[in-house]
This record gives sequence, C-alpha cells and structure tokens, in this order.
Amino acid sequence: MGSFRIATRYAKSLIQLAQEKNVLEEVFTDIKSIDDALEASAELRQLFKSPIINAEKKLGIVEKLFKGKSSDLVYQFVVLLVKKGRESNFHEIVNSFIDQYNTLKGVTPVKLITATKMDSGLVNTILTNLKAKEFLKEVELTEEVDADLIGGFILQYGDKMIDSSVRRRLNELHTVIEDNSYIKKYS
Repeated sequence: MGSFRIATRYAKSLIQLAQEKNVLEEVFTDIKSIDDALEASAELRQLFKSPIINAEKKLGIVEKLFKGKSSDLVYQFVVLLVKKGRESNFHEIVNSFIDQYNTLKGVTPVKLITATKMDSGLVNTILTNLKAKEFLKEVELTEEVDADLIGGFILQYGDKMIDSSVRRRLNELHTVIEDNSYIKKYS
C-alpha cells in the first residue's frame, strides 16, 4: 500500500476517534507539536525512519518523550504506529490529518508570498477580497518573503495561484520581445 493511502487512512481513523471522544482540538494541537519536534530534531527523524532500530527501543524513547506531555489518545496513536511499523510515515500522516481537519472545519490554507513584508492592513484587505470572491469560511495564512519577486505578490490556496508579481510581468514581457511578435512580418 502506498504511503499516501496509509497516511490518509491513519489520519482519518485518528480524526474519527478524536471526534468520538470530543477531543479533536486537543489532538490537533498535540499531533502538530510532535511533528514540530520531529522536524526540529534530525536525530528523532532518523529514529522514526530507521529500520535498524527495533520497535521496543523506539517505544521506550517515544514513552520518555511524549507520555504525559501529550494527550493519551495521541500518545497511544504514536505507540500504535511504532508497533505496526508505520512510524516512518508519521509526517505524511500528520499532513493528511491537517488536510482532513481543515476540510472538516472549513479552513483554507493560504500562502502569501511578497517581495517585502506587507502591511497587515493590506494583507487583511487581500484576504477579505479572497474570502468574498472564493466563498471561503476561514483562512489560515502563511506569509513568506521572496525578494526575487521584485514587487507585487503571489497568493496560493488550494490548487489555485494568483501571481501578481513584477517578476512574472517582466518574464511575460521578455517572452513577447524574444518572440518578435510585435514586429510585422512580411512574406
């Protein structure tokens, strides 16, 4: 079974169980914090991905790191992953969990890339217009600065992208000039 299908199934099961126990928000916070810990520690990532380290040793480390520091449901979930040999898929499972959670809650992740840090009032205006145009309930904004854009912005959400950057416009102009389409051709 592919890692995408594995991640989707485990994430769906965790969401359903968290909903049944009415602890979805707590599980969401805990699972993200464990994923952040894995992303911050190369050694911990290697531990989860290593087929050489046996499950008992991994379970001991997981217990020391996460038992009592996260909800019992999340801790038991991580233990289950280790016992089933699926701990190497943890990051993909978390990403699938977040996607399913966002769908359930009506949250759309939005990425705003600008050449320089944008004024919060202007960002709010862009997001308000996006919500109205695309009928979005709630957005989760991630901002990124990319000086190569020169000016303007790129807005990414779902499978869509709005590229209103100076770099794109210059590239389009460059293509037109190279194409020589502005020169009348005679045969």
